[in-house]
Amino acid sequence: MDNEILLDVQHLTHFFPITKKIAVKAVDDLSFQLRRGEIFGLVGESGSGKSTVARCVMNLYRPQAGRILYKGIDTCDRRAFRKNRRMLQTTRQLIFQDSASSLNQRMRVCDIIAEPMRIQHITPPRGTHRAEAAFQMHYVGLDPSFLDRYPPELSGGQRQRVAIARALAMEPELLVADEPIASLDVSIQAQIVNLFKHLQQEHGFSFLFIAHDLAMVEFLCDRVGVMYHGRLLEVAPTEELFQHPLHPYTKSLLSAIPIPDPVRERARKLIPYEEEPGAPRGTLREVSPDHFVAE
Repeated sequence: MDNEILLDVQHLTHFFPITKKIAVKAVDDLSFQLRRGEIFGLVGESGSGKSTVARCVMNLYRPQAGRILYKGIDTCDRRAFRKNRRMLQTTRQLIFQDSASSLNQRMRVCDIIAEPMRIQHITPPRGTHRAEAAFQMHYVGLDPSFLDRYPPELSGGQRQRVAIARALAMEPELLVADEPIASLDVSIQAQIVNLFKHLQQEHGFSFLFIAHDLAMVEFLCDRVGVMYHGRLLEVAPTEELFQHPLHPYTKSLLSAIPIPDPVRERARKLIPYEEEPGAPRGTLREVSPDHFVAE
């Protein structure tokens, strides 16, 4: 991992209108940077705005304010996006939470994996689309015999591996995973996270990993950002954040992590967090090297 900034999110704000006068602010003045070759985890409870951030980064949503710079290109600028459309669509890939709905139920696995290459008119490195799909299947731990199956014939873990293979077939520089393990069994979650770690080491891509499972984030990520109600409250290297959390909400979140030991689990105390009404929406301040906390 080097210090080159691949993704720079600056003062991102996005809201969803409910009526003409009422809107829900999903992301509120959020800024963070993702370095080349880094795994950055974004955590927070459901409804904190994590998925909205992922969709803005991938240009599925157009934010109301802020800038998103990818390799120095402002992807929110329509002219800049059109000029660099092919590069942006090939070097950035997204893995959704629900593999059942993100895979076409009427397409065979080999066609699903090869589809991005067909759309972008990319010649398969291994000669044919089928050979390329078979290689990617092997890479994510699936037997080539699955090539002619359809998504409904696969388990949840197998479908998620197909989704990962489809994303990796494009050899992306940025991979965004929006809660990719949330809908899987615990044992399958561990397999997928281990697969992510192995693939990132092999490919060296930058990885924005969005989750609410803090144990998985601690195992996988280099740095972690903690979100609450659309705002980023704390950003720090993973070990630093888990050992020395500074923001009250981070402390509350970490206190909720289950402990495998039944005796210690019974003695565990949750730290409540209640945001004071009218509390100032502070900016992030660096309190120690690479450790930022909202004031």
